[in-house]
Amino acid sequence: MTLQRIERLQSELADDQGLYVTNLINVRYLCGFTGSNGALFVTKNSATLATDSRYEIQSANQTIGVEIMIGRNLSELLLRGQPQREVLVEGDDISVNALKALKDSNSKMSFLETDGVIEQLRSVKDQSEMQSIRAACQISTQALSDILPKVQVGLTERQVRDLLENRMRELGADDIAFASIVAGGPNSAIPHHEPTTRELSSGDLLKIDFGAKVDGYHADCTRTFVMGKPAQWQVELHQAVAQAQAAGRSTISSVVDYSSVEDAVNASLAETGYREFFTHGLGHGVGLEIHEEPFFSRNRAGKIAKNTVITIEPGAYLPERGGVRIEDTVAVTMQGHENYTEFSYELIEL
Repeated sequence: MTLQRIERLQSELADDQGLYVTNLINVRYLCGFTGSNGALFVTKNSATLATDSRYEIQSANQTIGVEIMIGRNLSELLLRGQPQREVLVEGDDISVNALKALKDSNSKMSFLETDGVIEQLRSVKDQSEMQSIRAACQISTQALSDILPKVQVGLTERQVRDLLENRMRELGADDIAFASIVAGGPNSAIPHHEPTTRELSSGDLLKIDFGAKVDGYHADCTRTFVMGKPAQWQVELHQAVAQAQAAGRSTISSVVDYSSVEDAVNASLAETGYREFFTHGLGHGVGLEIHEEPFFSRNRAGKIAKNTVITIEPGAYLPERGGVRIEDTVAVTMQGHENYTEFSYELIEL
């Protein structure tokens, strides 16, 4: 698959261009190398990885179809001896000083900062990527299902977090995808709350935002529960968010644009009176990073490409009372989507 990714990039380069890749996630995406020090130089007809001697064996084992150069000065290894050409650099990754040093030591070349060239390629997943994300999501939802019978009044947010994260690892996750959010009672009204030693109490809403990581790929899922019997306002709040999230899922496909999904969610929340309490973006791409392109808020006018893996995560947060978020990771298809994080949408009583 990595050869196909490099070929996709090469098809976008002119004959006299080369892309100097320094973002390690993009290096991994293109050639499979996972070391902590490396750079890749891709031209129309070649791809070369440079790393240091610590990774000589690892780079040979992990990569296919790229030349490997070993040394300390990665830019010198990759650019020395190159014919005069335009060198594209990753503007979001390279510092001002590093770019100046490149220009000073390679005077025969011109350098041009780019923005998101590889990130845009990464936004459409290939089959191996979707397989890894699907596996991460399956571990995530299974872990949540497994630990819910153990969640009870008196446990702290951190204890619930530990139960969930340990179970994901037991089920085969390489790691957690991000620091899990476990938020009880009034803390559930904080969109990105960090778990504390607060104990869960009867009547608390309990928001859990979590995910596993498999083969470097992330999962992202959120569900909201209630400790014991819910109050009427909690039922209404949860129903409103669940209805809005369902509207987003029923709208999304590769023949609609991002704004159509956002509009469906916002209209649903407006109808139930909770739109003003939805205070963050609707969703983001998921892959080698937990938050990556595409983002709903940045792409309103564009069509959603087939095989985009993205979250749909509306929420409504009532300050000092409680909040609800429901989030799925979905893969976009021509007909709609495949939901990687299938789990109940009911307000489950714990």
